Amino acid sequence: MLTHYRKENRKIAMGLLSFHKKLTGKSSLLKEIDTYEAEEGYELFFFTPEGSTNIQGVIGVYWLADDQLVIHDISLNPSYRGENMGFQMLDELKEKYPEVSIRATEITEPYLSKWIAKKNKKE
Repeated sequence: MLTHYRKENRKIAMGLLSFHKKLTGKSSLLKEIDTYEAEEGYELFFFTPEGSTNIQGVIGVYWLADDQLVIHDISLNPSYRGENMGFQMLDELKEKYPEVSIRATEITEPYLSKWIAKKNKKE
């Protein structure tokens, strides 16, 4: 289940974002969290798998327009990798915003392309 980021869960968000390859140092993590908290158009979502009470993933988006968003960050607890949880996070984001076009940054593009290819195989 996707839920909106809340400031009281800042340390959880930083922990999950620390698994992201581009965010290695504490200062870069703090800067990233500050961006989601303060900058217009940036939004962070937590992911809690079905049957769990613990947050295990995070998706950060940037709204280009009302009908377009960019996947800025996507990170998942390594214990859940290989279980399609990342794709499930993207599926839930698309369900939440069905009319919105989802795009990627240079960094998130390879993962988003895999998700799109998997979706296209199902159809």
